[in-house]
Amino acid sequence: MPDPIELTSIPLPFDSPYVIKTGRIQGRVPYPYLLRNDDFKIGLPPEITIEEITKELIADLEKKQEASLSKERIICKCPECDTSIYIKLGPNGNFYIQHGVKEKGVRQDKCIYKNMIGPIFEDEDPDKLTPDEAIERFSLSAKNPRHIVSENGWDYMTAVGPYGGYSMKQRTRQVFDNDELKTLKKGEIFELIEEEKSQRILEILDNENKKVPKSATKEKIIDSISEVFKIVEKTIKKLSKDELVELSKLLEIVLYRGRFRMKAEDATKDNLINKIVIEKKNKPLESPRDALTISPEEILSLFGDIKEKG
Repeated sequence: MPDPIELTSIPLPFDSPYVIKTGRIQGRVPYPYLLRNDDFKIGLPPEITIEEITKELIADLEKKQEASLSKERIICKCPECDTSIYIKLGPNGNFYIQHGVKEKGVRQDKCIYKNMIGPIFEDEDPDKLTPDEAIERFSLSAKNPRHIVSENGWDYMTAVGPYGGYSMKQRTRQVFDNDELKTLKKGEIFELIEEEKSQRILEILDNENKKVPKSATKEKIIDSISEVFKIVEKTIKKLSKDELVELSKLLEIVLYRGRFRMKAEDATKDNLINKIVIEKKNKPLESPRDALTISPEEILSLFGDIKEKG
């Protein structure tokens, strides 16, 4: 059986205590690093070639890495659970905030910030970051996005991920958009919900016993459709993987791995459940720092929804 360590290690073309490690792959981009024989690591840019790695470059990178590592520290105790909050150096040379440290066999206290990380911006000096600022950064975690405003059934939030700052709007997924239904005539509405595709969705949602009254007003018909075709998380979690895949296709849900699309069959059950239950739309932000400062009006405008306000 091949040795995984050898498969992921590349020797340098000169005598050195370092080897090149292939590193993790994120969004199909590899992030290699240098590993010294005492486990000291130095991150490398994805585009670097072996020819560019010289003894002089390594010596320079060592000094910079050691200087950066000296900035790692406990910045404060968590105000919720008294766990230490750390400033840590990431593999790409960027710093971040980390709540606690995972240790094998050690159970962490329950906390709203448990296992969360938060960004430190590139133009910031980690030494000057305050405890209050560190706690605030947990609101930019993908697990705990910063809520900006709620409008027309949508929640608007921001976070910072591996590709920078981004905004999102999300709501419980609807099979039919009420605003679109309002543009249709009553007959057209019933044609839509009686299509084979719609009836299969209804069957999977286990809501076939619910009916839409044909004699009601258009407004009440639309309200009834929202209830009949309601996506209930408890029901979705009971579906098989095949049913989840089929439902995601019927709902025309687009799935991604990193920045790239993937087939529904390749997604995990948890991912499918999350995507089916929650409808989410993302927009990139010009700067990661905008995730902390964007106003309700600005985020609504970013999604073209400012006209809906008021």
